Amino acid sequence: MKTRYLIACFSLFCVVISTPILAQEAERIPVNSDEAIPVGPFLFSPALQLSWQDRDNIFFTPDDPVRDQVYLAKARLLFELPIFESYLQFSYTPQYRDYKDYELEDKWAHFVDVAGAFEFASGFRLNVAYNYIIGNLEVREVDPGGELIWGDRKFTKNYAAVGGDYFIGQTDGINFELTWADVDHEDPDLFYDYTRLFATAGWLRQISPILVMSVNYGHIDYDAKNSEYYSNSFRDSSSDEVTVGLRGQLSPVVATEMVVGYRLTSYDRQPGDPPVEDFKGVIANGFISWDLSHGSVIRLDLLRSDYPSNYGPNSHYVATGGSLMYNYERGSFFGQARGRYQNNDYNLLAPLSETDDGKPRSDDIATFGLGLGFRFTEILSLWGTYLYEDRDSNLYEASYTTNIFTLGLVLGF
Repeated sequence: MKTRYLIACFSLFCVVISTPILAQEAERIPVNSDEAIPVGPFLFSPALQLSWQDRDNIFFTPDDPVRDQVYLAKARLLFELPIFESYLQFSYTPQYRDYKDYELEDKWAHFVDVAGAFEFASGFRLNVAYNYIIGNLEVREVDPGGELIWGDRKFTKNYAAVGGDYFIGQTDGINFELTWADVDHEDPDLFYDYTRLFATAGWLRQISPILVMSVNYGHIDYDAKNSEYYSNSFRDSSSDEVTVGLRGQLSPVVATEMVVGYRLTSYDRQPGDPPVEDFKGVIANGFISWDLSHGSVIRLDLLRSDYPSNYGPNSHYVATGGSLMYNYERGSFFGQARGRYQNNDYNLLAPLSETDDGKPRSDDIATFGLGLGFRFTEILSLWGTYLYEDRDSNLYEASYTTNIFTLGLVLGF
């Protein structure tokens, strides 16, 4: 697959599959070092993305929606250092976003990414990563489950990860991963500051030359920081989980990366805190994809997980959803169609904004998207998308519908 197609198709993918929340997420432009520019010992891959959007509900409100146009320019400056079978990558992505009418307080966002993969003679493989983000509308970076719908106040996020695997014999091995995330948000009404630590280790089994199974135990420590106005101590939690995963090819045309397991999340409760309930249940995250003829792919994504909440006295909510995507590529044309459904369930009412039916908040989120793109040259692609989302919540102010039309241009390696 050509690098230019990867860049253009990924840009289309990010917009078509996304809910309006995801459309504000930090999108990355992929790279293929085979097409990069040699700069000393590095391979340099520059890229530029320009896009225009027409949105009929920029604040995602149930009443009196505000229509506006959004302009976005993003550059990607990526350097890769090959080291035999290993590599190091350094990337900086400045992004400028502006509305035609709405005055956005912070128009600039910045993304720094460092990644490395190292393979040693002993067979041990080590992966490291670090990401730094200064953003505002990229709300999924703060709240990956989708409670936070809109936010134009600045936040910073640090994320670091290290992981590795080592096969003891021909078929059996061990693996581990450590991740750390720290978020500081300017507006505690949108979301509080927090730190999240995750550690997991387990056993690997090479089922076939192209398919690996893993059985892991994981532990999460979540620290919700207090604001100057109120305490978030009841949102502090620790989680333990056991998961089984598959990664690789189930057949020559069917690929998967799926993790399923059981998680127990326990919350710190002090006298006077809300009656927070612990989470106990099945978790799942991953996909299965089928390669069809003529460059077509069908992909099924599944999700079930508990996520931290900033809504009223709720410590968390549970997201359950799935999506189906069809991707098509023929010659210079490429396109996608995707539908997604997700339900976010809560335990408690908010003290100042009760739901319409007197029950805990529950959001049903349905999304549908279509897109089409065309490669003019090896380095120039144009794409357009339509996205519709309907969030039906028994909390009136969380309900909305929105239509988004996007036209974008990608230039680069």
